[in-house]
Amino acid sequence: MQRPAGYSANPKLVLRCLLLLPAILLLPAVSARAAENPLPPCHDRPTFRDPPWVDTSRFCPELVFQTARNEALALVALTVAPDGTLYAASPQRGEIRALRDSDGDGLPDAAQMLLTGLVRPSALAWHDDALFISAADGIWRLRADEREPELLVADLPRLAGQADGDLVIDGQGNMYLSLAAPCSACDAGDAPSVLVIAPDGRRRTLARGLRQPAGLALRHGELWATDVVGRAAAGRGDALDEINRIEPGAHYGWPWCVGAQRLPAQPGTVDCETTAAPALALPTGSYPLGLAWYDHAALPGLQDSLLVTLHGSRHRITLRGYALAVIRLDENGQPLAPEVILPQETAGLNFSVSKMNYRGSGFWPERPLDVAVSPEGWIYVSVTGGRILALRPA
Repeated sequence: MQRPAGYSANPKLVLRCLLLLPAILLLPAVSARAAENPLPPCHDRPTFRDPPWVDTSRFCPELVFQTARNEALALVALTVAPDGTLYAASPQRGEIRALRDSDGDGLPDAAQMLLTGLVRPSALAWHDDALFISAADGIWRLRADEREPELLVADLPRLAGQADGDLVIDGQGNMYLSLAAPCSACDAGDAPSVLVIAPDGRRRTLARGLRQPAGLALRHGELWATDVVGRAAAGRGDALDEINRIEPGAHYGWPWCVGAQRLPAQPGTVDCETTAAPALALPTGSYPLGLAWYDHAALPGLQDSLLVTLHGSRHRITLRGYALAVIRLDENGQPLAPEVILPQETAGLNFSVSKMNYRGSGFWPERPLDVAVSPEGWIYVSVTGGRILALRPA
């Protein structure tokens, strides 16, 4: 049921927005000061963090924020507003935080509890001067000049046990929402994997047959999505995690066909030759989650590429994932093999990503969750344990 603007179905929803207006008014001055002051060398910055290792001739990893509680899913979803405000969602606690730059160094550091009482908020997007929030009870919108959010869409086609996905919005205001499957190897019928909702409320299924499309990104009008196989299928192949280019009306094979090898996950009559193959297959256990399009010149070698957080799996002998990777595209728009940029070996030590993680030079035992890009071209990565890291120019 489409709700009228301004409607709130959750009376316990509380807006924590202390000093919001003064902070917004100060942002232009703070941003101007940050732009005038060149960045000091990476190792001289008080926020510099090592590990995870990184190529400090290209990037500088810095700590943006650390929650007081060391919770695995404290900061699952990220988005950045045009004024540089970084928003982070905590699904377990039903909270949204806003982080702003208070000292003029270009990094958001002053955390403010913006919303509480939400039901499992799992995805954030900024569009048309408003924050959009995908939660278990629908899609909410909080305008920059308002104090309470409104429930835009309340009757999402979620199934019992279904995990949340991602939310992106195009220039026309169309909302693209991904929905994970309710189980690892069951027939979800006609349940949508990606749903598009027009500004007038009309909706249609854009794609089916994805198990866990946790990350969405728009690049030049094309929609991209991650996907992860279930543990039941993980032993059937070695390249079953995916990056997909979403084609309207396509079925991506799950649960009968998964990954580049097109192996059936359970008995069925579906012809895997008729389902859409992934644009890029990733090693099983990579666990791609967050996805973002990078279209800036601020960080070398990344322009017009896709960034993906590889959450990693604990169910394999060899560590895979636990990294932030860049996926470049060739002249035909086809994705190339991912390059891990965090962690990344230094001084020619020739360590694999797995070895860096095992020896304490990577993310492990923590795991990256989501990725977002600021208007300046900084990259933000949320990590289990309640941390947000930034990659800025070295």
